[in-house]
Amino acid sequence: MRRRAFLTGSAAFIASPLSAANTNGAVALSGDRFRIGEDDFQLADILAPSLYALQSMSPPYVNEAKEHLQQLLTNSPFEFDDIAPPTRWGMRVVRTGESEKTASLEQRLIAAGAARVAPQTDDIAFIERLLTVERIARQGKKGLWSLDAYQVFDADNATGAIGGYHLVEGSVVSARKARSRFYLNFGDDYRTDFTASTTSILYRRWVKAGFDLASLQGARLRIRGFVVDINGPSVDLTHESQIEDMSIV
Repeated sequence: MRRRAFLTGSAAFIASPLSAANTNGAVALSGDRFRIGEDDFQLADILAPSLYALQSMSPPYVNEAKEHLQQLLTNSPFEFDDIAPPTRWGMRVVRTGESEKTASLEQRLIAAGAARVAPQTDDIAFIERLLTVERIARQGKKGLWSLDAYQVFDADNATGAIGGYHLVEGSVVSARKARSRFYLNFGDDYRTDFTASTTSILYRRWVKAGFDLASLQGARLRIRGFVVDINGPSVDLTHESQIEDMSIV
């Protein structure tokens, strides 16, 4: 696996080579986090149902996802590298190794429906592979995809998605900049409809990279992210892979 640089603020994070550390005794903390010795690790670019979520009730499929990761940790020798800066809680963000014959732990978790894609790093090619695997798992109703709780919400009726990480699909009614943010509105009333937005800084950065949100007016999109209640259901876009253009999927 190549070393990669990920920008965070004004500094660059350089991904380390694959670790040769002893991974024996790795213990799953959730479906996407594990512990080796005194160090905690989080798998990059995926998200499993987790007890860490700020919810009054445990989300469905928490235990099943954790058990699936534990089986992989116990039965599948693996290597990993640090792929991004540690989280605010000090967890090391890592990517596990893959080869022509062996899929990464992340891919196997996604394929089993034990986790969903949650884009985080700049490794777009890897994220696209995960999205392809997730699409197959979703169509096959694998794991969490068999549950109503993880349905793909319609943008016209996305209120039930508020408070969790979800996929929301619909057509963009308007794409426009307002003050310091750029908005994709999926209805006629911005005060109640589903909205996905990003900062003006990220919008300009994406335009320079050839990805202009303004061109998405009228497009049918699938948006993924944490849905909060800000003038209706709303997702903060921090990564371009949170947006899937359904006309080209």
